[in-house]
Amino acid sequence: MSLKANKFPRVFATGLLVYDHVLFLDSYPALNEKRTTNNFKRFFGGPASNALAFLARSGVETYLSAAVGDDAAGEILIREIESQGVHTDYIRIKPAVQSPVAYILIEKSNHGKRTAILAQDKACFPDYQEEFVAVMNPGDILLTEGRYEPAEFQICTEARKKGVITVIDPGTRSLNLEKWSPVIDYWLAPKEGVIQTLGKIDLFSACQFLSKPPVKMAAVTMGAGGVVYGNRESTAFQPAFPVQAVDSNGSGDIFHAGFIWGLLNNWSIPACVEFGAAAGAYAASFVGTHSPDLNAQTVSATFSLQSQS
Repeated sequence: MSLKANKFPRVFATGLLVYDHVLFLDSYPALNEKRTTNNFKRFFGGPASNALAFLARSGVETYLSAAVGDDAAGEILIREIESQGVHTDYIRIKPAVQSPVAYILIEKSNHGKRTAILAQDKACFPDYQEEFVAVMNPGDILLTEGRYEPAEFQICTEARKKGVITVIDPGTRSLNLEKWSPVIDYWLAPKEGVIQTLGKIDLFSACQFLSKPPVKMAAVTMGAGGVVYGNRESTAFQPAFPVQAVDSNGSGDIFHAGFIWGLLNNWSIPACVEFGAAAGAYAASFVGTHSPDLNAQTVSATFSLQSQS
């Protein structure tokens, strides 16, 4: 298959928009230890936000529904994600609340693995917006996190009724499967989130369990351990791509973006998963996930993939 040159369906997303403060350390500090570093970065983050930015840089029209506070961080977040090409019409500014902030420690000596702490004002959450769903068309794609359940579930339910393809990335949150499964087409989750939801379970069996119709497929990501994916008819394993990792934070978000890129191209599910795995691995070779060089075209040029055959 080859990358399409024609106009894609649009991609919408609901979820977290957060101001990441990323500190790079040679090793994690011990309890009560004080540490100093001059190697730090600040930029927007959030699973859906990172995925949309990748897709926008790849030439896809994208829209984000999120919430920020009426503070300096909120202004920075909107400005930065808009600079990536993501439409910000549906980002709401909440009065008298603080924008979400994350503090992330990256251990350079351990392949860029990270520890993250999210500080979030409970009042800073996106509301349901009727106009957000109203502009969606059949064949568009909606990525949701299930983080802000009342609004996101309503958006997801109404979008799917319109013929929008729905993808969920619940992260490590435990969601009510009986509630969410009827409105989801593709269920993508990290291993830790699957264990949180289902308990300790064989991951191939987990994919079968999560793909209760109408869910078409479930995938379990394991970072450098690869991806297990499938449905009740069959399951498979996608190995990780070897890269020189410097920052693993956000790699899972870019896997989801890569998977959606495959859906936009009408690729087979194995090709979508393979491209997602390549994109996620490639992202780990960058500091942050916002480099203009991190997009679908450079992933395609860097790896030999079945989607290009």
